[in-house]
Amino acid sequence: MKRLVLLATLFVTACPSSGTDVPPPGDEVPTVHANLRVLDAMAGAGMEGVDVETSVGETATTDSDGAATVPVEANGSFSLRLTRDGALDHLLFGPTADDDFEYITFLSTEALFDSVLAMLGATHESGTGVVVVGIDYDDLQPVVGASATISLNHDAPWVLSSNGAAYGDTVPSNGMGMVAFPNVQPGDVSVTVSPPGGTECTAFPGGGEMPDAPVEPDVVTVVTFHCR
Repeated sequence: MKRLVLLATLFVTACPSSGTDVPPPGDEVPTVHANLRVLDAMAGAGMEGVDVETSVGETATTDSDGAATVPVEANGSFSLRLTRDGALDHLLFGPTADDDFEYITFLSTEALFDSVLAMLGATHESGTGVVVVGIDYDDLQPVVGASATISLNHDAPWVLSSNGAAYGDTVPSNGMGMVAFPNVQPGDVSVTVSPPGGTECTAFPGGGEMPDAPVEPDVVTVVTFHCR
């Protein structure tokens, strides 16, 4: 189980970005607060010193608990870039509503990412991105049987089970609520989630459909769906 937790911290088990233009002088865009908590991949504790930047240049740095708060556009979409020495750049993306929201994520180190690739017998192609799709119930339990697809070219997706990383596009029993797509060609990607019967999933945190998300070279793009 400890091994699974460490692998799960490779990316995220919960959650959200899209570019927002700087408004003309005199115009004010309504905002909400994105309350982040970034967790250390190895210890599971808050990770201090992670730089967070919004699409309009607002910045914050996580404290000793891994917490940081930044303003993002209300009733739109947000893009939050996480950076730290020795870690992969992460881009959290998703729609917003008119309420503040909490976003909990793990930040993967480069070493941990390499170890998962080795477990899969895979390689990362420089200049491509990674897309991670989180699929959880509202109580953050994984949606077993849910699958994900994306619109851009990519290599075989993989999931996290109790035995570690394995190829597949469907959330397994006793696994994590996520599907990872490696070596994704840069561009704007649409993400589709197919939940099990009787379950409805919407984009987190704003609800509805997930807007097309940006994929950048050598960056992990994270989008999350909550289900009920």
